[in-house]
Amino acid sequence: METKRHLRRRSRADLLGVPYIVFGSGTARKLPDGFDPVKGKEQFIDFCRKLGDRIQNLKVTIVLEPLNTGETNLLNSVTEGIEYVDTIARPRIQLLADFYHMMKEDEGPDAIRKAGARIRHCHIAELEGRKAPGTKGEDLSGYFKALRDIGYTGGVSCECGWPKENIEDAWKKALATMRQQAGQEG
Repeated sequence: METKRHLRRRSRADLLGVPYIVFGSGTARKLPDGFDPVKGKEQFIDFCRKLGDRIQNLKVTIVLEPLNTGETNLLNSVTEGIEYVDTIARPRIQLLADFYHMMKEDEGPDAIRKAGARIRHCHIAELEGRKAPGTKGEDLSGYFKALRDIGYTGGVSCECGWPKENIEDAWKKALATMRQQAGQEG
């Protein structure tokens, strides 16, 4: 039986079985105008190292989310994220691949292949309007193929806009589209 003191030492995420926490927060990590980008990167890496040290004995992993340059000016691509994760060098700090942000930054599926096992979670949305898969018919199969190529078995979350009506139909269509494009029809 766990004591109250022991429970306090465990993270809420571990207690709930949350495997990943996404560190997106584009506005929070945006460097102010005129701030030295090298210094900003160093500060971000230092913060992530401290965070990684703090959670080293937990089960939860923080995944850094590269966001497009319209949302932040720090960590804008999966390729850049590889360098961050490798420099941070903490096993509980890894990487997220967001197909929408990758397309917005003209970053193709090969970035996923280069990142390999660093990728621990994915987000998906079509580029046009940041809508659910299947809304505009955008082909994201190249990104799914890259995930297969690296042996990815983690989750893919829809981080997108949904219609106000017929939401259940939109969910079904998004799931069917993702399965089809991932080569897992049925």
